Amino acid sequence: MPVFNDELGNIFHTDGDRIVWATTRRPALLLPDQKIIIDPFTVQFPDFVKNNAYGFAVDTTTSQSTCMSMVTIVPQEWDSGLSELATLSEQFNYFETEITLTRIKTPSNFMQLPFPDCWGSGTTHMCDGGALMEATGMLVRIFTIERDGDKICLRRKQSVTNGGARFVWNSNNNNDTAAGGMRNGWTHGGNPNGWVAAQIDYKAGGNIQKRRGGSNACSLSDPTDYESIWRGKLVITPGYIKP
Repeated sequence: MPVFNDELGNIFHTDGDRIVWATTRRPALLLPDQKIIIDPFTVQFPDFVKNNAYGFAVDTTTSQSTCMSMVTIVPQEWDSGLSELATLSEQFNYFETEITLTRIKTPSNFMQLPFPDCWGSGTTHMCDGGALMEATGMLVRIFTIERDGDKICLRRKQSVTNGGARFVWNSNNNNDTAAGGMRNGWTHGGNPNGWVAAQIDYKAGGNIQKRRGGSNACSLSDPTDYESIWRGKLVITPGYIKP
C-alpha cells in the first residue's frame, strides 16, 4: 500500500482512494478489561446426510456370487443459522476473538483414513471472523463469529460438493434382467451422486442370492457417524476502530 506524508507531517497508508491507516485517525483500540469469556465454548457439526451403494456380481455356471455395500455421503449444504453467544454494547464497533478448541468427538474414518483436523486439536488461534475446521476433498466444515446488531453470534456450516454420479449404475437401478435373471453391477439407495465414505460389508462364495434385497445380501446397516464436536474457550475482546 502507498505511504505518504502531507504538508503537516501526517502519515497516510492508502489503498486506492481509501485511507487504510493514518496518524490523523484513531487506530483499533482494544479494551481487555471489557473482555467476555465463554467457557466452555462448543462448536458442533451434525452427521452428514448419507445413502449407500451396492455392488453385485454373479457366476451362474458355478452358482457363486459376490456383494459389497458402501456408505455414501450425498451432496448437501447445511447452515446452522446464528446462535447468540454474547451481547456487545453499541459503543463498541470492533472486536477480536481468541479461541482454544479441542475435538472431543472425532468423526468416523473417511475412506479408511482419519477425518482431517484443520484447526489443530488443542491449539489456540486469533480468528479473523471464522475458521476452517475439517475438510477433505469434497467435504468442508467451517464456523464464523458474526455480529448481529448488539449480539455476537456463532454460525456453523458444512458442505459436500456435487460431483455427479460416482458409479455407472445399472439400468433401472436393479440387478434384474428383462428375462427375470440376475445382472452384475451397482445400484444406489436413492441418491446416485453420493461420495463413497466407508465399506459396510463384503461377501463372496456360495449362495447365489447376494443381490440387493436377496436372502444372503450384504448388510446396509450404516456403521459410520460423522458428527464432530469441538470444545474449549472463547475470549471476545471489544474495542473501537475509526471507520
